[in-house]
Amino acid sequence: MTMQSEENTPSNLVKLIRTTFIGGFLVVLPAYLAILAFNKTVKGLLGLVVVLLKPISNLLGIDNNSIAVPVSLFLFILICFIAGLILKTRYSIIVKKTVEPILKKIPGYLLIRSLTNRVAKLEKSETLGAAFVSIGETYQALSPAFLIEKHDNGMHTVFVPTVPTPTVGNIYVVPDNRVFPVDVPLLDMVKFISKWGEASPKLNEAIKQINTGVNS
Repeated sequence: MTMQSEENTPSNLVKLIRTTFIGGFLVVLPAYLAILAFNKTVKGLLGLVVVLLKPISNLLGIDNNSIAVPVSLFLFILICFIAGLILKTRYSIIVKKTVEPILKKIPGYLLIRSLTNRVAKLEKSETLGAAFVSIGETYQALSPAFLIEKHDNGMHTVFVPTVPTPTVGNIYVVPDNRVFPVDVPLLDMVKFISKWGEASPKLNEAIKQINTGVNS
């Protein structure tokens, strides 16, 4: 048994390093690309606003650059808000068919969209539930998880994410006595995973109520 565990240790270490790297990569890359896209968009708006406001700033004797930045940020927020409103109307299909093919050519767009949609589905789902699950042979450690389905035989299908990416992880089918549901919003669990275990007050209270029966 000792030899087998020693043989499995290197492979477990490699798996841990690989999953940790992939999880970090999927967080850092979209964030980096989003910052680049935001920076480029604001700079483009800033250049346009500077040109448009020049006659007004000259007339009022105001420094053009001092008002161009807040106006550009306001326009950016307004454009995002209008885009969100359009996507809630029947014209969203037309917009998607005309605009999305162009956006797909931008490096990283599909990755960011995929991750955003997956997180949004986790947060808004009415069928998923938050829980902690014992995966190993003992109850010494519990993993944060999302309840996917409860089967008639008492088994549960659960999704155990890889920290700090709540949309990357593994699916397990485990017995009922290894699942400890917590009555908290899914968003609390998503934040708990993405913030490396920083729990909300409600989740903290729920964790205190968990009784694995080990010490009883």
